[in-house]
Amino acid sequence: MADVTSRQGILSPSSHLISPLMFFVEEDSCDIESKKYYLIHRRGKTKIFNNFTPIGGSDWGFQSTVHCMDVNETTLIKSNVEGEQLSPGCSNKDVHLETKNHSKTTPVFTFPDECLKRVITKFCTDDLPVPNIVHYIWIGKQEFEFIYFVSLYSTHKNQKPCLFFLYYDVLPSGKWWGILSKIVRNIVYVKITPPTEISGKKIKWVQHKSDILRLRILKEYGGIYFDTDQYVLRSLNEFRNKDCTLGMAQDDAMASALLIAAKNATFINLWIDSYNSYDPNHWGGNSVVMARKLSLRYPQYVRVFEHHCLFSIHDKFFYDHNQNYKWSHSYGLHLYGKRERWKEVQKWNLLTIRKLNNTIGAVFRYILFGNKELCN
Repeated sequence: MADVTSRQGILSPSSHLISPLMFFVEEDSCDIESKKYYLIHRRGKTKIFNNFTPIGGSDWGFQSTVHCMDVNETTLIKSNVEGEQLSPGCSNKDVHLETKNHSKTTPVFTFPDECLKRVITKFCTDDLPVPNIVHYIWIGKQEFEFIYFVSLYSTHKNQKPCLFFLYYDVLPSGKWWGILSKIVRNIVYVKITPPTEISGKKIKWVQHKSDILRLRILKEYGGIYFDTDQYVLRSLNEFRNKDCTLGMAQDDAMASALLIAAKNATFINLWIDSYNSYDPNHWGGNSVVMARKLSLRYPQYVRVFEHHCLFSIHDKFFYDHNQNYKWSHSYGLHLYGKRERWKEVQKWNLLTIRKLNNTIGAVFRYILFGNKELCN
């Protein structure tokens, strides 16, 4: 089983009563949309971001159609491939990022790796505490579906990371992985053995293995961790200016599908230390629940955004037809509830999303075609 299974509150996914969808013209920040649905008891507005430009246009009701790009698997590859494969490496005296023909053998690293530390320091470090590198974990033998392709492609397109790390025990497979690996030319392959126990206790769930791995990775290298169903709508660079940044999910738990941290960040170390009391039977105890407790106990070590523009809204707004959650101020969305709708999710592709009249259809079109409108 791959590290792609959503959960209520962890890898990240609540049940709320949902009022009928309303469209709001006020656009001060993303909490205008999200808090009116879930956090009405927290009155007041907060100016959260600087130099903020809303995305997605003004029509949020599927009232118009546009001529969409003629995109298929072949044209997608041709229009996105630039240059040769980047390949990191080290010698005793040198660190390099070589360009190689895609057909040549790509090096595979292990974790942790001192060479990769040196590569990140030389090529991916700027004046911000968090390097612009991204991390994905893929555990288990499972086909790489279209929804995961769009997730990783959105990061490639909108975050433009220096390096794109994939930690895996079995490489992803399937058509969409083949397409992604041709488009994204800076993937660093890291073979891992998922942990089986911690603090003397057997790890029960694959999601818990991922929880532990992502913290160890961020401690070692820093960067931005993404779940494989987290979608990036705009650059996250403004969040790289603090040692650790987290956000809240819609159920007031900490969201773990997106973590932003500097190497050896104090909050990440505290979070790792909390696994001394690991409870394998508590689904989110050491992940989203513990992260929230730690953030309240040690606010000086973490920046927490108590709104949803980094993460997600209730899963109802992803799937229900003729509804489009207004994500004009969102940085990213996390796809909750997909396992309960897996038959529906598996029908999504470059053709079917063109007329998919719900939030996820609009988000996917925005990422892949450059606009959110229904295709005519």
